[in-house]
Amino acid sequence: MTHRRPILGLAALAALSTLAGCGGPLPRSDAADGGTAPLASAGPGLPAGAATPEQVMLGRELVINRDCGACHGGNVNPASDRWLAGASGEDDFGNIGPFRYWAANLTPDPETGTGRYSARQIFNALRYGLRPGATPDVEITSMVPGQGNHPAAPNYLSPAMPWMAWRFMSDQELWAIAAYLKHGVRPVHNQVRRSESPPDFWASEVTPAKIGTHVMPPFPTAAEEMRAPERAAQLMRGRELAASAACSACHGGGLNPSQEGWLVGMRDTTMDFQIGPFVTRPRNLTPDNATGLGRFSERQIFNALRYGLRPGETPDVDITSSVPGQGNHPANPKYLAPPMPWPAWRHMPDEDLWAIAAYLKQGVRPVRNRVQDSDGPPDFWRGEYTVEKYGAWPAPAFPTARETYKP
Repeated sequence: MTHRRPILGLAALAALSTLAGCGGPLPRSDAADGGTAPLASAGPGLPAGAATPEQVMLGRELVINRDCGACHGGNVNPASDRWLAGASGEDDFGNIGPFRYWAANLTPDPETGTGRYSARQIFNALRYGLRPGATPDVEITSMVPGQGNHPAAPNYLSPAMPWMAWRFMSDQELWAIAAYLKHGVRPVHNQVRRSESPPDFWASEVTPAKIGTHVMPPFPTAAEEMRAPERAAQLMRGRELAASAACSACHGGGLNPSQEGWLVGMRDTTMDFQIGPFVTRPRNLTPDNATGLGRFSERQIFNALRYGLRPGETPDVDITSSVPGQGNHPANPKYLAPPMPWPAWRHMPDEDLWAIAAYLKQGVRPVRNRVQDSDGPPDFWRGEYTVEKYGAWPAPAFPTARETYKP
């Protein structure tokens, strides 16, 4: 069984019309009004000079734990022969309404991959969703077409690409991803067909009025509350991660915490997933004691994110191994149902996983919403979550045969 991450698609994009991001609790170099912003800082490396090893390694970590390989090849295994090389052929496509999309070649091949583009063009693709091959190599400071070097007639990436969530990453993180794709991956020559799109290249679907800006709304929104002020920094990091990792794409709430239904789980059958013969349902992630995560400890949530273990069937213990029967890992584990992307998220640093757990327990307002349990095979997906299919944790050492460091 293989599957791609769920995408927002046209219907979901239309439902995001109430977003109005403004302001933000974290120190960023972004403007709060969605208009112009100061220069995006790349830190010590790009765009002015060579990428640093530290920058490339941060980019690698992010590319793995944000599941780029689920669509672009190799899943979460940078040793895979298909690592980030794009769609494997004409038949390797997905659908958004009537339009087909093919995952692009992200390796730095100068003819068929990202070698054709600058690090800034890749940054602009991640922050603003602009197709690099159709966007000049210029600094962009606004999301509004025609302002701050944003093209007046923008050509956006297919909505299958989760840039609408990734834009909430910091400048440093986005530049690091660009650095890794340009300077940490070996080029693979693989010509991928261009994705189909409406005549306006999705411009009518990704307006600021519909999807907000790349700046998080002030904390707390109506869907949030601060129950642990002494842990404010940790909770704000968890909040940023929950938004930029697109938790709400499945669990509800549009694109950021200002949207109604933030993380409350499945509320109708349009939100479920068909995985082979099984129907899986996004759970209520709010800390409601009866129907959400209020029943579980932060450690149980951490173990769900790192090891994929269902918190309701896993003891509240420190687990130190991904091998069943070792290091407190249950001998007969019950794993989370797909498409929960824990095989990618397990590669986040400990502190980020703890931050997400803290935010879900201490920063989100509880909502009573009972979600029916997901269907699944008798082994609770154990036969599917294998090293052969999803790679090992931790990730293989850098560089694999598919990687290199070329400053």
